[in-house]
Amino acid sequence: MVGTPSGPTDPVAPGLDAFSLADPATVDGILEAAGFAHVAFTEVHEPVFYGRDVAAALAWVGGYASTKQALERLDAAGVKRAHERLRESFAAHALDDGVWFDSAAWIVQAGVRRAA
Repeated sequence: MVGTPSGPTDPVAPGLDAFSLADPATVDGILEAAGFAHVAFTEVHEPVFYGRDVAAALAWVGGYASTKQALERLDAAGVKRAHERLRESFAAHALDDGVWFDSAAWIVQAGVRRAA
């Protein structure tokens, strides 16, 4: 178990996490095990809109189940620090038309493996 100044956190469960599919080798292995072949990846980067301002971005991210679960594991001081850090991050990404972050994703193409 890993501890932090704001309290202990749960250990990471074995297996795939929310970002494990960002690793092409992991995706390739899953698809090949499922019978696909010739797996190809195209990286895509697009801006993501988080809200019209910092307050809207905080409200949106605060609605994520993963955010709620993470904050529930913190004491009051830890929750306050987390909100401050989020606010700072959103402010650093605020433009005239809202809060924007870069994103990265894969377009994955694969063919069906033919029987020999």
